[in-house]
Amino acid sequence: MAIVGHWSSLAEAQKLTQSELLKGIVQEVIESGNLLPMMPVKQLNAKSLLYNREVSWTASTGAAFVDTHEALTWQADQTYSQIEVALKQIARQDVIDRFIAATYGNINDYKSVMITEVAKKVSRFTEHMLRYGDVTYGGAKQFDGLHAMAQENTGDLDYDNGETVLSIMQVRKLLDAIKIDQKGQQNVILLMPREIARRFDAAYQESGLVRSQVTHSMATITIGGREIMERIPMIAGVPVIRDDFLVAEQANTGVGSDARALRTSGTNMYSIFAVRLGPIEEGELELLFGDPGAGEGIFSGFTHESFEKLEDYIAGGERIYGFLAPALGASISLGRIYDITDGELVP
Repeated sequence: MAIVGHWSSLAEAQKLTQSELLKGIVQEVIESGNLLPMMPVKQLNAKSLLYNREVSWTASTGAAFVDTHEALTWQADQTYSQIEVALKQIARQDVIDRFIAATYGNINDYKSVMITEVAKKVSRFTEHMLRYGDVTYGGAKQFDGLHAMAQENTGDLDYDNGETVLSIMQVRKLLDAIKIDQKGQQNVILLMPREIARRFDAAYQESGLVRSQVTHSMATITIGGREIMERIPMIAGVPVIRDDFLVAEQANTGVGSDARALRTSGTNMYSIFAVRLGPIEEGELELLFGDPGAGEGIFSGFTHESFEKLEDYIAGGERIYGFLAPALGASISLGRIYDITDGELVP
């Protein structure tokens, strides 16, 4: 038996002391790629927003050659695609017991801790749904996220990568499809899961590109000692955003018959997005919000309410809620490549 002096055992001596508790909560849930701080916002004083999109036509049908004095035919073929985006309600409320708040609060303010944690959960949920929300297949309470909006596109704006590794050429096609040469690069971002972003890092440093035959590149990249293992910040002048909310997905989902699903079986699949952020009227992606209490032009995405007394309980409550929805102006401001596997890039 260990000798602890006056006390019969170490356990008896420990009865006269206690541990010191550090105030607050050490954060473990830390994510990058948050869209909410990046998105421009538009305040609504209505349940939804209506706007008209131009319907594309082939250039060859826009006009006609005519001879001198030839009679012209009157044309009447202009149409529009009307889009409605409805605000959706996101909310969470938690109970705080009066006994716990009053008697356990000598170190931490339980109410303040709870409000912070509820707000974080609501924010993280919103970020998740900005990618994976789907009105058609996920439920009418939801709004359409990036996957649901992108799957309405065709061609290089919605490309099925066929459950294989990503091609650099397909990324070039994606950036061409969102018209970075005509509309510029300044408001465009590339959202990528970390798994795919790391493949870009490696491709331009230690790994290179996987080639089916020997070819020679006309470009050489030279790096200094401090740049070894640096991450790629941009592609074609477009910022690469490492998005922790884009996670492993289930193959062959979210392509017109169901919502894009998180992985449940088989090989991990990933998606990347090219997004142009800006005002809807300029054809870009914007966040709609509705809060009658907010001043004009003042963003109030979420509202906090306290309930001092709950009927039948010795408790109060805290609620966080918001009325939000993303709205895409022109379809060319959003594109995706999906069903990508985690492997070395090819040209």
